[in-house]
Amino acid sequence: MSPPVRAALLVAGLVTAGLLVWQLSGVLLLAFASALLAIILRSFAGLFEKLTPLRPPWTVALAGLLILAGAGTFLTVLGTQIYAQVTSLAANLPDTLDDLGTRIGIDDLRDHVTDQIEAIDANGLAGSLAGYTFGAFDMATTLLVVVVSGVYLAMSPSTYLKGAVQLFPSIARERVERAINVSGGALQRWLLGQLISMTFVGVVTTLGLYLIGMPSALALGLLAGLAEFVPLVGPIAASVPAILLALAQGDNTVIWVILLFLGIQQIDGNIVVPLVQKRAVKLPPALMLFSILSAGALFGIPGVILAVPMAVLVYVLVKQLYIRDTLQEETPIPGQSGKHDA
Repeated sequence: MSPPVRAALLVAGLVTAGLLVWQLSGVLLLAFASALLAIILRSFAGLFEKLTPLRPPWTVALAGLLILAGAGTFLTVLGTQIYAQVTSLAANLPDTLDDLGTRIGIDDLRDHVTDQIEAIDANGLAGSLAGYTFGAFDMATTLLVVVVSGVYLAMSPSTYLKGAVQLFPSIARERVERAINVSGGALQRWLLGQLISMTFVGVVTTLGLYLIGMPSALALGLLAGLAEFVPLVGPIAASVPAILLALAQGDNTVIWVILLFLGIQQIDGNIVVPLVQKRAVKLPPALMLFSILSAGALFGIPGVILAVPMAVLVYVLVKQLYIRDTLQEETPIPGQSGKHDA
């Protein structure tokens, strides 16, 4: 086969592979989310294995129950807080709108909002509700797929690792297996670091909002802690509900809320995160931001949520497969000290 023909076939193969990956991008995103869940389950399962004589699958089951209990508690607390807050807002909505309109310079804000509500077409509202219902069902189905797949991966990770390695030529399998193990360890450390940061932000935000006198301090604090999973963008999004609620409280509440969120982010970014990242993956802020923007443009909200861990994966794989294995140059990788200790 002549070199031009081989080059043409290579280009055609690369284009075909790229189109296939693009068509399956949604499935690959779900697979990555399942792998993250499996890493979380294996981390808790490993802790149970150290403290008890139990072994998989029992430790994975215990880890799953622990996570479910935490999620159930969060949803219960959040649901109770939201219900109480919505009930209170509904009762005081007219006065709240008048007060808010006065503060922002719109005297007829209540009438304007009432007109907008009355102008909503009933059929359009029904269609919107149907769309929201379908979206919620689709989200629940996707979440179920991720959970089931993550549990299977956590139960027997070596089985799936060996299957993935077998897809590569025999000469590259050792390098690929080492790279997968290294990237899995890096993701585990990153998740641990995020958990510490999320806990700090959630607890301190709740306490600060409670001291300020904000309603639903616990719900807003939990929201702030969860939003910390998405660096840079998450903290900004989490501050919006608190600021909107503070606008209706009067006095200087909104100023204190803004100062609280800014202060917590300064402490978290300059003290907590650097301490955590000594053993975790330290991504450049610009890389994180472009990763979030790119993943959001490609995959929407799920892409934004998973953008940073995907960037961590790519970052570590490039370091291991290209810089260490191909260029044979030293480069630091979380949890490792040398070129051949992967």
